[in-house]
Amino acid sequence: MHRNFEAMNIGKEPPDDNGKAPRPMKTYAAGALAAAAVLALFSLVAGSESIASLGGDAQEKWNDVPCPAGVEVPKVDANSRVLVTGGAGFIGMSLMASLGKRDAKTKPAVVIGIDSFNDYYAPAMKRGRAQRLKTEFGYDVIEADVCDTAVIDKLFEQHRFTHVVHLAAQAGVRYSITHPMTYVHNNYECVVSLLDYVAHKKPQPAYVYASSSSVYGLNKKIPFSELHAIDHPANLYGTSKFGNEQIAAAYHNIHGLKSVGLRFFTVYGPWGRPDMAVSLFTNKIENGETITLFNGGEMWRDFTFVDDIVQGIELSMEYCSDNAAVFNLGNSKPVKLGYFLEQIEKRLGVKAKFKYQASNAEIKETYADVSKAHELLGYQPTTSIESGLDQFMAWYKKLDKRTRDEWAGGRFKAGRMRRR
Repeated sequence: MHRNFEAMNIGKEPPDDNGKAPRPMKTYAAGALAAAAVLALFSLVAGSESIASLGGDAQEKWNDVPCPAGVEVPKVDANSRVLVTGGAGFIGMSLMASLGKRDAKTKPAVVIGIDSFNDYYAPAMKRGRAQRLKTEFGYDVIEADVCDTAVIDKLFEQHRFTHVVHLAAQAGVRYSITHPMTYVHNNYECVVSLLDYVAHKKPQPAYVYASSSSVYGLNKKIPFSELHAIDHPANLYGTSKFGNEQIAAAYHNIHGLKSVGLRFFTVYGPWGRPDMAVSLFTNKIENGETITLFNGGEMWRDFTFVDDIVQGIELSMEYCSDNAAVFNLGNSKPVKLGYFLEQIEKRLGVKAKFKYQASNAEIKETYADVSKAHELLGYQPTTSIESGLDQFMAWYKKLDKRTRDEWAGGRFKAGRMRRR
């Protein structure tokens, strides 16, 4: 289960659009935020990545810079010590569980999560994930704000982490329309805070972080490639995630910090977030509620099963290039929303009720070109949408109805919080 981190500043949710002043950012270089944010908003993406063992030709194909001779990223093995931010989140818990299932030679010596347990969606679900990690693997998820460098510093003093996987963030496309300042705090301030801390450690740990397919915005080139320019933002969430990539590039330029950003494509599976389509639609159909379909339902999503995403994360934790690298992690098989709904209806034995609504924030199609991740990491997604939904539904039906409905709630369902 989760535990509080002694008397530190813990358990506080991020500031929102309610007129309250945000907490002071505790970071070694808070002043770097403004410059990094400007770079994030106005730069265009150029690069890609590779693995040192592949050689310069493979790296140069993707505009990556080979690590210097003799420079390597630490292997994930019995000597590793891993910090996972967002450890009570969907992907964070799944990653920690996967690391906990490794054999004696490759299982890290230390795996610790950190999470704020805020109420964007039901905290009870996050505590359920943390309890699973504690019960099955003996792993703790510390309840604390990633922006609190006092907590991060104490954890590093105790464990001397070799790997940091930063998955904590404010997620959600539609929520970014109504609660923009939450994204400024979590997806800019806290990113700079953690990056600045990690960049000044000696030696620097391997740094992997969550980006998103939303960075591609209104890009008309399909499938989405890491070589495409990022110059048509569709929403603040996607912009903030592209900002993370540019901030990582700035820290490589200034401090030599090697990093890997992972553009996740519509992740789903057991323990999935209730604001994502699979969980959201399943609960609404089960309860006879009406589902809102945007853009006339003419939408395709590259649904990617969580186990495939975790495979990509673990491979990227050993990836070495002398730049700020990015990878697409998707299934590379877009599914039309109508077919997706039919598959859920079939497994529930209930027909969906739905209505249409226009939205400029929703991207019509996501489609990952994963050839770079396949070539340079060995990434190979294997889970079809049908198999993935079977596994999700088997987990979902094991929950009692009260738990299913409780975990379906959260602040993401609320309307805009007005400034006062």
